[in-house]
Amino acid sequence: MKKWALLLISLMIITGCAVNKPAPKSNPNLPKVTNFKAYPDRNAMALKWNTVKGIKGYFLQKFNFKTKKWGKIITVKDPYQTLYVDTNLKPNTLYRYRIATFDKNKIPSLAIETEQKTLPSVAPVIPLEIRPLTKGEVKIIFRPHPNERVNSYIIQRFNDTNGKWENIATLKPRYNVEYIDKGLKDGKIYKYRIIAVTFDDLKSSPSKELIISTYPKPPVVMNVKATVDLPKKIQLSWSPVKGAAYYKIYKKKFLIFVPIAKTKNTFYIDKIDKDGDTEYYKVTALTIHQTESLLKKTPEVMGQTLDIPAKPLVSTNITNSGVEFIFNSPDNRAKKYLIVKELGNLLNKKEKKYLINGNRFTDTQTDKNKTLTYYIYAIDKYGLISKPSKVEVSF
Repeated sequence: MKKWALLLISLMIITGCAVNKPAPKSNPNLPKVTNFKAYPDRNAMALKWNTVKGIKGYFLQKFNFKTKKWGKIITVKDPYQTLYVDTNLKPNTLYRYRIATFDKNKIPSLAIETEQKTLPSVAPVIPLEIRPLTKGEVKIIFRPHPNERVNSYIIQRFNDTNGKWENIATLKPRYNVEYIDKGLKDGKIYKYRIIAVTFDDLKSSPSKELIISTYPKPPVVMNVKATVDLPKKIQLSWSPVKGAAYYKIYKKKFLIFVPIAKTKNTFYIDKIDKDGDTEYYKVTALTIHQTESLLKKTPEVMGQTLDIPAKPLVSTNITNSGVEFIFNSPDNRAKKYLIVKELGNLLNKKEKKYLINGNRFTDTQTDKNKTLTYYIYAIDKYGLISKPSKVEVSF
């Protein structure tokens, strides 16, 4: 370890001593390098050799296995330099080098070769668990990397649209080994993998893939019905949905549906202080994981509060005992009738009221040679009162 550390410390000093030159023809009589060895790191290779006396420097070359040719020459001008570090290499890859001395005329000696494979990259991350949490969320847990050179982790998610892995998060430091992905679609399969990154930006191979499905949406609520014959309220009812924890009721306001209530029942009563009011509703189901059935596919239903009864039809008969009224309910809802008789004049107006259960009424308290005004209201079983029918009777 101490020897390897000294080799790496020398990197900054050595790199500045190397320049590129074209390859001259060799002189077999020049002294050659001896003990030429390569010491691998994961992304670098330290080349070490013995000092050669009576020369002016060294030529170094790296072999290209793809082209089957030797690459550009690195010129080391200091004859006392015995170390050169080749950087930006790939882990677990074989590299071949050769070295030759050169004299004052830049004529090289015969070259000697060495080859070595770089060290493997850091081991892949070991995932431990992936599970859904709630609506649109999953949690990933993995084992802290045992290599102390690891500084961070890259979390990747597979994009089904473009068929590529995408970076979605970076976690630091080494013991930060859990990640919660949010905003996911319900009932969709997702794939993840993790890459460890060292302080010198060396990446491990991806971990094995983690595959998870988010919680699905419950089915759309069906058979939603709304009443049209209840006073001051609209009652909704629907068929139960398997797996539903509760239901959410939406009401149309300004052309959009907004939530107004939640219930565990399969019915809901919307209290409305208005007669003959028309409203539109939707009902969705939600699971314990907060996934919700599709609102846009939920059928819309119309409900209405009961309107006031129709104005009564009134006929009159003037008799010796007074005036007889006969009432008729056009919608057959009237259970009672309210008769309001106006008395007095504009400055001293009074009213007298009569509430009857039948459809006939006789007012015996009349003044001859006068015109009396009556207002007759129909009242249904819920106590809703119609608009009045005005009747004037002259004697």
